Amino acid sequence: MTTANDKKYELKLDKTKQILFAKALGSFGPSDADDFVRDYTIILKPVNAKEYELQFDCKELKVSGKDTKSGVDMTNMLKGCLEMYKKEGFKNIIFDCTKNIVLKMQLQRLCKEAGLSTATVK
Repeated sequence: MTTANDKKYELKLDKTKQILFAKALGSFGPSDADDFVRDYTIILKPVNAKEYELQFDCKELKVSGKDTKSGVDMTNMLKGCLEMYKKEGFKNIIFDCTKNIVLKMQLQRLCKEAGLSTATVK
């Protein structure tokens, strides 16, 4: 099962390998984040996340801050997603931020704040 939204994100569930592949691109606004959460919920619904690994490609994701159009703090929305991943109980979570040092530092801080101890940010 695969889903995408105007190339802002991709989600792919591999039931054989028990991996949810996710990829985020560019800057997210509130509607992008809402669409992602909706599609994430739909794609994950038929499986038990506790048996799955989440592999998230963040190499092309822009650092979160305030959305210029709405003024919404996207950092809080990102933290909410991390809390959602924690609640799902994935057996392992890997965020690949290769060559995106600022995002790597932001994710490490937010993972700590969200209590997401099963995450690796590389």
